[in-house]
Amino acid sequence: MNHLLRYAGQILSAGVVLLTVLSYVSPKINPSSFSWLAFFGTAYPWLLIFNVVLMLIWAWRMNRFALYHLGIILFGWQYFTGFFGIDFGKDKIPESAITVATHNLGGIYLGKNPTDDWRDKRVAAYAQFLQENGFPDILCTQETSGKFYRALADKLGYRHTFNLKKGTVILSRFPIEAGGEVPFEKTSNSILWADIRISKNRLVRVYNVHLQSNRVTQTTRKVLEKGDLDEGETWQDIGFVLDRVGNATALRAEQAQKLRQHIDACKSPVILCGDFNDTPNSYVYQLLAKGFTDTFQEKGLGPGTTFAGALPLLRIDYVLTEKSITSFSCKVERSPVFSDHYPVFTSLGF
Repeated sequence: MNHLLRYAGQILSAGVVLLTVLSYVSPKINPSSFSWLAFFGTAYPWLLIFNVVLMLIWAWRMNRFALYHLGIILFGWQYFTGFFGIDFGKDKIPESAITVATHNLGGIYLGKNPTDDWRDKRVAAYAQFLQENGFPDILCTQETSGKFYRALADKLGYRHTFNLKKGTVILSRFPIEAGGEVPFEKTSNSILWADIRISKNRLVRVYNVHLQSNRVTQTTRKVLEKGDLDEGETWQDIGFVLDRVGNATALRAEQAQKLRQHIDACKSPVILCGDFNDTPNSYVYQLLAKGFTDTFQEKGLGPGTTFAGALPLLRIDYVLTEKSITSFSCKVERSPVFSDHYPVFTSLGF
């Protein structure tokens, strides 16, 4: 009996290691060609947990399979640090540093149809939250209503704002000298850019990114909470989710390629913020992060989860900077919860 259990455990370990290898390969393959491979990249946090648990079990049994799991974790160390921050140092943040934050506010109204009075209270609560967490000099938001961001700008004194009525907004304490969008197909998602004068001799370009949404949150929650694998409806829902996510993944790859071309043509230092709707183990992230510093990977500590929705452990919101910009700190603030995303705050020096 023990022999059969050990054999089954070895097969399980081999399967987890193989799937982990696929999650490492996923970012290197354009999902326009193999969209199904992207699912393994998204699954990395759960595969990491399986590897750690199995490693500990095999180590307790003094079995060599513990080394296989340790080896696969170390082999993908860059993906581990993309999900879990390990910076224990506390850099002194100079007074000249600026705070940049990104936050998808799609859930800010809690699914309600707000009255003016309720919206004002929500704005006041969120404004206080920002003041307590670094009071961003530049704030990039996604899925933001016009009434909300204008009230927020007035409340916190953001004199300079830029949006194109697509829910993607840049709010700044510094003058915005120019702005535009990276155009792609008709969709509610968008990418904006703004050239911001942060000092007399320093102009930076800030991109606020909201790449193609999966739009499967409700169905995913239904499967997780009520799904019965013996029912045909559950499998229909799973098929719907996989198909929708696969199509969205391919669209995000196209959008990211256009954004990358736009960034490469820019002459100013770049700060790239927003909701990529993809994890660090993705083609989109690897394409956009090339040559950039991931401020969480550089200065974060603990899990980098930024999505508060039905699927846990997803890191899909980022602040990336060119190498010439110094990162002093980065944190994902998870309390209180204002949306189905958590905001990312980072302090930067120039």
